[in-house]
Amino acid sequence: MLSILMLIGMIAEAGTHVRPAVAEPYLARCREAIAAFPAMVKGASGTWTGRNSEVPAPAIQLLHPNAILSRDYVNDETKTMVSLLIVNCKDARYLQGHYPPNCYPAQGMELIKTNDQGKAQNGELRTWRLEHMDITGMEYHFAPKSPTDQLRVVYNFFVMPRVPAITVSHKELDGVICPDIGSVYTSGEDYQRRYYGAAEFQLVTGPRMTRQERDQAFLDLLSPNEKLIRTLENRDPGGN
Repeated sequence: MLSILMLIGMIAEAGTHVRPAVAEPYLARCREAIAAFPAMVKGASGTWTGRNSEVPAPAIQLLHPNAILSRDYVNDETKTMVSLLIVNCKDARYLQGHYPPNCYPAQGMELIKTNDQGKAQNGELRTWRLEHMDITGMEYHFAPKSPTDQLRVVYNFFVMPRVPAITVSHKELDGVICPDIGSVYTSGEDYQRRYYGAAEFQLVTGPRMTRQERDQAFLDLLSPNEKLIRTLENRDPGGN
């Protein structure tokens, strides 16, 4: 009798697990939203015109993306160029290898300190204020080891989706923006959250842009596209 009761309990508990098919409508919305990100964006500093760039095959194999956008944008006024990457994965754990302190050193670049006082050697925590939301992410500086390459500045943040209608652990990760990889690790370890995955944004610039110019490029490209971030959070455009 005890064995039967235990078996019934195990079956009942297993019935509460999230299955991949449950997350598919959300993942489909993510694919549509990322595909709709505009190739031309008007911002305060000018109009940014984008051209898709090829995603290397090893990155695709690493990420197994549900959706991915890799695009170089040039400002028609200032002629400056930035690279924007948006990737959504069905399993948050796939993003671990694409985390900048893991990814760029693997390409032969060195993470360097961001100021003369030697602080923020692992990146600097930043907050950018869009029209209807704040984005807290990280700013990283990577120096090349090859003389043919150049310094890169990377703005990076992650988006964790809301998992609706079920009891999940770590409710603090429901539909939020996270600056660092720790929350991605936590979400990937939770079987109730796993199939909803996570998303990552990267804005990459070269050494010639000032911080003010980088920040403005970030705001120009993302402020008109807050709806995409809400979709990835699995929230409606009003933030619910």
